[in-house]
Amino acid sequence: MMRTFKLIIIYILCPVVLFGQRTGLEIMEQVKNNPLPSSSITHIELTIVTKKGKREKKKIREFIRYQKNYESGKYERKTLVRFTKPLFVKGTGLLNWTQKNGVQEQWIFLPKLKTAKKITSKDRTKSFMGSDFIYEDLESRSLNEDTFTEFGIEVIFNTPCYVIEAKPKEESAYQWQKIWVETSTWQIKKVEYYNEKNKIIKTLSIPKHKIVNGFYIPEKMTMISIKGNQTSMVINKATMDAGLQNDIFSKKFLIRIK
Repeated sequence: MMRTFKLIIIYILCPVVLFGQRTGLEIMEQVKNNPLPSSSITHIELTIVTKKGKREKKKIREFIRYQKNYESGKYERKTLVRFTKPLFVKGTGLLNWTQKNGVQEQWIFLPKLKTAKKITSKDRTKSFMGSDFIYEDLESRSLNEDTFTEFGIEVIFNTPCYVIEAKPKEESAYQWQKIWVETSTWQIKKVEYYNEKNKIIKTLSIPKHKIVNGFYIPEKMTMISIKGNQTSMVINKATMDAGLQNDIFSKKFLIRIK
């Protein structure tokens, strides 16, 4: 009885020590296993701030992101991004298919071209719509594409987080990433991206998450580059378990102009 009591005290007073026993892969598996809706629709405001000397330029875009998650079959996830504002980017779309084996397929549609262009491996490092996000950032990476190492726990945004180093096994825009994962919710709170010289390129911060119909979603994501430019995404509205059909995530629907 006394031994059991001592074990309970250890669990209450020393959670950090116990958390630290997990491997980097185990932590990222918990992140991947977070509950997801069968499909979702999110309305997002995109703000791009670029700096040149003392001058600052701001651009605001709005888009809707449709996503469908699959429990069985070839695909793990399909997403479609459709810009709605301002008028000159309206209709622009990005379609992404993620297979369970990690293979990614992406197409971008520009209304002026009236056709969809497939994103090649060389295109993955290019900026998405002039933002600080590249096409690779918008992919859903498979866990077998990286090796993970756990480096203890740090407190950021007033919450304890596991610190993980992720190194790609194959070609990537980044040499490695440093990832902070909240210990209580398994949500990613921060990511630092490094180049081949081990110098930081940019940082993604997600200070707050909110719960919508039982699912965690970020309130705001901000990517800041070492040049001082930054891109933020604010979710204004979200619908979980939206009942989306497969035909929405097709190349035919991508090039559809209303």
